[in-house]
Amino acid sequence: MKNAAEFAELRQHTVKLLLLQKKTEDASLKRSPLDLIEDLEAFQHEIETQNEQLRQSQAELAAAKDKYQDLFELAPVGFISLEQNGAIREVNLTGAAMLGRERRHLIGVSIFQFASNEHQLALHDCIKSTGNTGKRRACEMELRPKQSPPRFLHVECMASLDQWKKPTQYHMVMLEITERKESEARATQRNDQYRVLLETITDWFWEVDQDGRYLHVSIKVKYFLGYEPEEIVGKTLFDFMPPAEADRVRPLFRMAVDNQEPILHLEGTYLHKGGGRVFLGTNGAPVIDGQGKCVGFRGMFGLRPFNRQTSA
Repeated sequence: MKNAAEFAELRQHTVKLLLLQKKTEDASLKRSPLDLIEDLEAFQHEIETQNEQLRQSQAELAAAKDKYQDLFELAPVGFISLEQNGAIREVNLTGAAMLGRERRHLIGVSIFQFASNEHQLALHDCIKSTGNTGKRRACEMELRPKQSPPRFLHVECMASLDQWKKPTQYHMVMLEITERKESEARATQRNDQYRVLLETITDWFWEVDQDGRYLHVSIKVKYFLGYEPEEIVGKTLFDFMPPAEADRVRPLFRMAVDNQEPILHLEGTYLHKGGGRVFLGTNGAPVIDGQGKCVGFRGMFGLRPFNRQTSA
């Protein structure tokens, strides 16, 4: 019964369509040639309007392409697109300069051959992980362009994914950081030299904040007070004085902070870890921040004659 009802409904719908088609054909036959010409002219005008809009859109698209092509080529950072195997697919002028080759000699070349041996694996992991997670990743690495000194780059990687979330290609943005890395290396070298100097001189170097809390002490503190540096850092200089001596020195320290004056020839008694007392003298210079505020002191402690350690 159900199939019969559906067939009857389909038959009725077909009859209606045929009647509508016949009416339309009859109306077309009654139209004059002049009406048909007017319809053709209207259709031609509509086509011409659409063509003009299309030409305008194409011109705007070409202008936008030229604009972004210029931005791509003249950007101060390197842009590289990679195939799934790491072969260079596209690179801008800045990126080619960073890699030390003409652009035409880079297409199809593996990006990994430009990384130093120590950074090839890091570069590979940085790139491939973006395809696994879909997230941007960044790393720093040393690249070795042909016949050039090492270049240090900050690299940000991302992947283009298809509808199945699989990577189709990878993209890299490279920023030159060679100068910064060289500055960091020089600073590290100076710090190492400074640390060696502090460890070889006979006095004890210290640094405190505006409350007298130790931020840094040299290894020589163990010779003076018997403590390791990590036992001193975080405590105040008053914690290592007898109470009466701390009460005497505290206002002198506060006055130096408020007046932003150096601490000169400040002598005092300090408690040795072994239970005795040590008479020390110190000089310190104020540390001034960018707002002109005193935020602490740096200086040296030295033993005073005849009293390296006295009984309590």
